[in-house]
Amino acid sequence: MRMTRSATGCRAVVAPAAWLVGVVAPLLLAASVHGQTLSGWPIEPPPEPLEPTEVQFPPYEVRTLENGMRVIAVLHHEQPVVSVRLLVGAGIAHEPAEKAGLASLLGALLDQGTTSRSAQEIAETIDTIGGGLGVGSGSDLTFVNAVVMSDSFELVMGLVSEVIRQPAFAPEEIERQRQQILSGLQVSMQDPDYVAGVVFDRLVYGEHPYGRPQSGTLESLPTITSADLHAFHDRYFAPNNAIMAIVGDLTAETAFETVERIFGDWEPKTIDTPALSSPPPPTSRVVVVDMPGAVQTEIRAGHIGVARTHAEYMPLDMAVRVLGGEGSNRLHRVLRTERGLTYGAEASIHTLKTTGDVVAQTDTRTEATAEALRLTIEEFWRLRRQPVGVRELDGVQAYMTGSFPLQLETPDAIALRVLNVLFYGLDPEELGTYRERVSAVSVDDIQRVSQEFLLPDQLSIVLVGDASAFVDDLPAAGFPNVERVALADLDLSPGGLRLAASASEDMVVPTRPTPDERVKAMEVVRRAIAAKGGVDRLRTITTATACGRTTMYTPAGSMNADTVSYTAYPGRFRVEAALPTGRIVQAFADDEAWLEGPDGVEDASPTVRDDFRASLRRDLIQLLLRAADGGVDMRPIDAAADDGRPAGVEFLTADIDEPVRLFLDPRTGQVIRQTYVSQGPAGPEETEELYSDYREVDGVQVAFRAIVRRGGVSVLERELADLTFNAALDAALFARPGAPE
Repeated sequence: MRMTRSATGCRAVVAPAAWLVGVVAPLLLAASVHGQTLSGWPIEPPPEPLEPTEVQFPPYEVRTLENGMRVIAVLHHEQPVVSVRLLVGAGIAHEPAEKAGLASLLGALLDQGTTSRSAQEIAETIDTIGGGLGVGSGSDLTFVNAVVMSDSFELVMGLVSEVIRQPAFAPEEIERQRQQILSGLQVSMQDPDYVAGVVFDRLVYGEHPYGRPQSGTLESLPTITSADLHAFHDRYFAPNNAIMAIVGDLTAETAFETVERIFGDWEPKTIDTPALSSPPPPTSRVVVVDMPGAVQTEIRAGHIGVARTHAEYMPLDMAVRVLGGEGSNRLHRVLRTERGLTYGAEASIHTLKTTGDVVAQTDTRTEATAEALRLTIEEFWRLRRQPVGVRELDGVQAYMTGSFPLQLETPDAIALRVLNVLFYGLDPEELGTYRERVSAVSVDDIQRVSQEFLLPDQLSIVLVGDASAFVDDLPAAGFPNVERVALADLDLSPGGLRLAASASEDMVVPTRPTPDERVKAMEVVRRAIAAKGGVDRLRTITTATACGRTTMYTPAGSMNADTVSYTAYPGRFRVEAALPTGRIVQAFADDEAWLEGPDGVEDASPTVRDDFRASLRRDLIQLLLRAADGGVDMRPIDAAADDGRPAGVEFLTADIDEPVRLFLDPRTGQVIRQTYVSQGPAGPEETEELYSDYREVDGVQVAFRAIVRRGGVSVLERELADLTFNAALDAALFARPGAPE
């Protein structure tokens, strides 16, 4: 049977969709920036670039309610959609040091039940109107955002008010979220990328709250109570500590009248913000975190930067882009193109409410660690000593001005841009002059800020890898003073980065399921299999071919791609994505992964390969069949459905690095949600996939709509247009082009 109705992908072919966000988008960027051609392809001169079109920021109006809540309404009538974003000025920086992770836990719980609605009722409300709702927290803030059709604006405003003002913090939801975060942290502490990031933050920010792990620690999370959450909420959540952006297809009067009616009775408070310690001055320090057996070394090098409101933020941001960002990227050119030491290198400037940091990062094979580090630091020095080339600056400016319209394409993107301006205390008028301000930065400006703000002799350097294989090479590369810390001795609790011999003894290790738990979990699995089509039907599936439409959401805006997926069970897949910049192909077979784009064909990095492998192991059909055959350890999820049955199942197995959880619709038995930890831009993140609109395809129930969310924010949606099971697939589909037959 061949389905031709537009829909969103089934789990059988959506498994790769979760990693499309992390792999396709960067590959697209690389392809569009470098514009290289494959040998043997016709070589034609590129077309002349189009003249930049004039971009007008949509009309807007800012008002402050009597209770102190600031509201901005932006009129955008391109689509019948409204985006609502609400920020509260309370985040990681405001939590007590001994309660690290409090703000993150609170943010995750906001949509998990209010005083009048359960988590399921909230989800059903937003799903019924075809909208999206996201919650979370950051260093300085907690947020709620929603995107709905214009005719559902008033309904979603009431829901946002309820979520932000009346969270329930139910004990069972607190414990569920806590265990999810703890599970993620246990995985993260074995991930070199995550470890490098949190150690770098501690070195740069010291005892300042920005130096704490945002999700907390294995020691701090178990101490957080319901009373702590209520106290934090009572202290900081008030209208005079909140900003709302409403962007979309409505009038300003409708926006402000609705806000006044729904939020006008929110009582203001005196906000007692704690005094924060200052980050330490930049100091040269090299810390090696030893992970014996690691085949690569994660490298971080940087120091304190400037706040977003600093007068030199714009030229410094552009200088760092020359070093390792979009439009130039000296680090990538030197470390990858010229030396072949890495799959990629980058540098970025992070700006927070009161300060920020500059960081260069890459990874390299273990034996090349010293050389890669030396070359990275040399590029810091070169940026200070030598003026940048005009073409380098032109490339950065072209990227920044050219990508700016993407940030104004959708109401949600506009809302995010507007809130960043208001939250950081900037003039909203800057939104209309962005391109002009970028174009006004000169080569002299870049050299001036590089000499003033880049301090290569005061860098905090973190190396995470097999120390025995590279630490002796560091003195000859110019790094004689090195602090070496075993991973088990790493202590990120308040008091500074120090050794703690008992740290590994304090780790929270989940207990194995009991026999009774396994029996109950098997009942859940059998119910899910029966709802999907039955074990006999699922066992007959050998291949799945699907084509559809995928939308990826990035900080710069959304990106659409027509995709075709080929899955050959149990261990091969191929995804083709057609984009304006060209065709992108990603494939995994025989435990090898490769990528093909406009620049040619290359092997996937070990991290990407591992993500591909993990996506196959999480494949719903394979996971359910393995569980039915006793090949996966599992326990029921405590949350119960209305009929008293478990609402889901947690899988624990040696070849899946983190627990995978499935949640069932209590009425139909269909899987409606899957959660796990995956690699995001900032390291491992809690990820969920939401499935809906099930329909029958050749005797198998398929979820026609799928949404992938990281940290509570939607990052990908996929809709199927065509699906076929058990079509013959040519083995050449999965073979790396150019590989010997």
